[in-house]
Amino acid sequence: MTEYQEQAIGPRPRALAPLSGGLRREERAFAEHLRDLRQRTGMTSTDLAAKLSVDATRLSRYLSGQSLPEPQLLTRLHRLLADQDTEHSVEEAAQESRALLYVAARSKGPLSARAYEVAELQEKLHHQQANTARSLAALQEELKCEREHRHRAEEEIKQLRQASALDRQDRQEQIRQLEAERDSALRRVAELEDLVAQTGAILRLQQDDVRHAEEMARATAGELQRWEGDAGPYAREYENGFPWLGPGVEQTCEGAVEALAELRDTSRDGQADGLIRRIAEKASPATVKDFYIALMQAGRSRDARRLLIALAEHCDALRLRQLSVLPGMVPKERIFYLSKSPSGEDRYEDVPFAQVVLDEASTNTPIDELARLVRSFAERGEKHLLDELVIGADLRPRAERRQLMEAGLRLPRRMKRFFLR
Repeated sequence: MTEYQEQAIGPRPRALAPLSGGLRREERAFAEHLRDLRQRTGMTSTDLAAKLSVDATRLSRYLSGQSLPEPQLLTRLHRLLADQDTEHSVEEAAQESRALLYVAARSKGPLSARAYEVAELQEKLHHQQANTARSLAALQEELKCEREHRHRAEEEIKQLRQASALDRQDRQEQIRQLEAERDSALRRVAELEDLVAQTGAILRLQQDDVRHAEEMARATAGELQRWEGDAGPYAREYENGFPWLGPGVEQTCEGAVEALAELRDTSRDGQADGLIRRIAEKASPATVKDFYIALMQAGRSRDARRLLIALAEHCDALRLRQLSVLPGMVPKERIFYLSKSPSGEDRYEDVPFAQVVLDEASTNTPIDELARLVRSFAERGEKHLLDELVIGADLRPRAERRQLMEAGLRLPRRMKRFFLR
């Protein structure tokens, strides 16, 4: 095919990126189904995103299995695949896709399942409200026609009664017919007025139901973001450096390290500790990790440890989990090492960031938050993260250890008796 022919045909859909790793079977099944639908459209992901009125990055997350779409997106997608006169088949196909979506949502846990149950309820309520609104409009139109019919009948009766005596006598039968039509119209008007009033009341109740469902959706989304959000308000507020370092300071991790060093050198330890805590609580998870690496690279291992302690003591379970799932390795000071060179190159080892975060969390995080963190790991089957908590948690009092086990902390059999001593 020539370049001219390719330009005439237009852009062809690119091959999709591989599915995300670690997907559950149900999530993978839905992601593959969604990818198949995308391929059937024959569109590029960018064009499809525009057609579906969704952000291209968000669509990419749907197609890779990283996120699940809202049910309404599936209906819009199936409309793209069908003719305008096949609305019934569109709804049937969308229902099949939604069934796979709900199965995938349930596999992610009860909060995710509830979010999609509420979304399904919202869709049902909007559909009911639309039907009721159409019924009300039809009743109002019929009521208008019946009132006009009654008015015409009354006018004709009035004209006939005002006619001459001879004409009126000749038209008695016509008057009786018009009076019957008028009376029938009056009865129908009364019936329709009652139906309009009742249907209007139903519509108002359904509008209240829709508003209540929207409140349910917002509340559920808030809870879902608390446990499964990307980085929540932390990333949105402080994703562009450290706006509170002050003027004249480079708004980077390196600039923060220099500011911290100056505070330590001038014996302003309280301000230095406050800066570390603020970064621990406010900076995005990725920035916290970069700041830890910058501290270690600058040889400030004590401040790096203070950062980890601040994370453990002041961050909730959601933030600790977000920090624990960050990819990549970070330097950690070895407990035992033999220096082979004046620079001490073997002093540090590279470990997952989760290891250094959870090592401190296991001993310093308040027990209720730590139990929530254990539960979030256990519900997702993240055994490798639970394992990072075991040894440090053994230093806690017996009652706290039992609380962690009830939350889902799994122990090797050889450690269980020692752990619960």
